[in-house]
Amino acid sequence: MKIYHYDSIPDVKEIGDGIFKTEIPQPFYAPNNIYILPDGEPALIDSGYLANLGMLQRALRKIGLSLNKIKHIFYTHNHLDHLSAVLTIRYYTDAKLYAMKGMASGIGNYLEHVEMFNRASKRLVYKGHRVPEDRKRELARIEEGNLNLRNTLSRGTRIDPILKFDIELVEGDVIHAGGRDIGFLHTPGHNLWHLTPYILEENIFFTGDLVLQNISSIYAEIDGNLEDYYRSLERISKMSIRRLLPAHGPEPESPQKAIKLLHKTLQILERGVIRRLKEKEYDLSALTLEAMGEKVANSGYYNTAMAILHSMVRKFIDKGWVEIIETEPPYETYRWIGDQEPQS
Repeated sequence: MKIYHYDSIPDVKEIGDGIFKTEIPQPFYAPNNIYILPDGEPALIDSGYLANLGMLQRALRKIGLSLNKIKHIFYTHNHLDHLSAVLTIRYYTDAKLYAMKGMASGIGNYLEHVEMFNRASKRLVYKGHRVPEDRKRELARIEEGNLNLRNTLSRGTRIDPILKFDIELVEGDVIHAGGRDIGFLHTPGHNLWHLTPYILEENIFFTGDLVLQNISSIYAEIDGNLEDYYRSLERISKMSIRRLLPAHGPEPESPQKAIKLLHKTLQILERGVIRRLKEKEYDLSALTLEAMGEKVANSGYYNTAMAILHSMVRKFIDKGWVEIIETEPPYETYRWIGDQEPQS
């Protein structure tokens, strides 16, 4: 592995129940929580961002592990911050790689998939912003993340862009790894192939981006779906979860309260969007700023916030409650035409 020099190597912390966690930074959002099950045949939940695979390697050494000692890696979903290290990880480990059935064939060339994701993000910018200067600003934010990835790819020779997994998982599969029996729930909504691994008989769930401290992104322009997201939240809310370990941010003290709060926050946000649309036409950027607050405008969360609001508008359009006004395409505004609120 080519050695890069990092200002610091993340700590690896034992978080109870024989589980370790390290936080690997990445350029798109908060650092990723990579969970480590060190017993038996050691296992990871996700492997993080491509550019920081070396950082993960050095973090593992703090507890006497390395990538070539890891035997199983379970991927919660296909987003860059969780999966992109897979493009080169086979050169450094013989670990079996696991993901949701259909993800590899559905994506194929991962770099082409990333470009498709970038185009979708740019479409939201053009749909939501009428003023050219606003478009340029938001497009520059997207391009900044793209540049980081391109720079990483340009200095790496061991890159295989075609997704391949050793085992494609379906619900009901149980894999013995890290000294535990691991089961899997298909929890779509954040995206189509989102998996929630859990430890059998211990009620410990690794929820990826399904349940976070903040609202998870839902890119309806690609493969996210708000209705599916609600169904996944509703499903896990009925389960006996003792510990909920998210892919970003801290572990909540009460898993059930965290799930209920997220569900409630989304419903409040939906009602606020409906109330505003009933008052007048809105474009996506104005709707985002009013519904989520001005402070989001200058944050790295802004384009994610637009995606969340767009998933709500998309839901209302599909139900016939909102129509699109296309006066200057691709820029569009939205008008409320329905007479009932959603029952989520």
